[in-house]
Amino acid sequence: MPRGRWVAKSSPIESVLRDHAALQHLQALVDAGCKRNEVMSLLELAFWTDESWKQLVDMGLPRLKREIRQIRNCANIIERLNRSDLVYHVSIEIQLPQFVAVRKSPTLPEQLREYANALDSLRRVFGPKSRPRLHAWKAWIVAVVTEDTKAPHDREVSSLIGAVLDDPKYSEKAHQKWRLDHIDHIKLMKKKVLQRRQKINLKSITK
Repeated sequence: MPRGRWVAKSSPIESVLRDHAALQHLQALVDAGCKRNEVMSLLELAFWTDESWKQLVDMGLPRLKREIRQIRNCANIIERLNRSDLVYHVSIEIQLPQFVAVRKSPTLPEQLREYANALDSLRRVFGPKSRPRLHAWKAWIVAVVTEDTKAPHDREVSSLIGAVLDDPKYSEKAHQKWRLDHIDHIKLMKKKVLQRRQKINLKSITK
């Protein structure tokens, strides 16, 4: 979760930038070639960087782990029931519609275990420690700025990011270090930005 508060969808971004004396840095980026509306729209996505478990899955991490175990326990219980004489009788001999497919692959226990494993994988990738959405958001901003101005503008970008995250410790040096550490991420995001713009231009031409 970002230090302090983050800007919600309904928050006036311009007022936030003004309160943090960052409007001049926004204007500097516009003067250098950025589109004001595009940068503002990106800054409005700051709410997306809240990667607390409460925000992501509406529960804490310990409870999420317990729920994943519970899903696996349910799979074991269903598997045991499916091997019982009763379920064999109604699924094979009587062929009740509710039970005829219990042995069809993938079985319900297999699907539940696959789902639990997928959740476990997500738990290791997402969350407040790894914060992939924060990195993607910052990479998106940097990609747009560098594509439009042909320069990173660390001072201006760090000022805007620090303002909307209400993080006074996010300095120019801190942002520069982050940018150098995430060059590959930024390159990938730049490709996505260009692809997105090409699609938009194509749609405008075909209208």
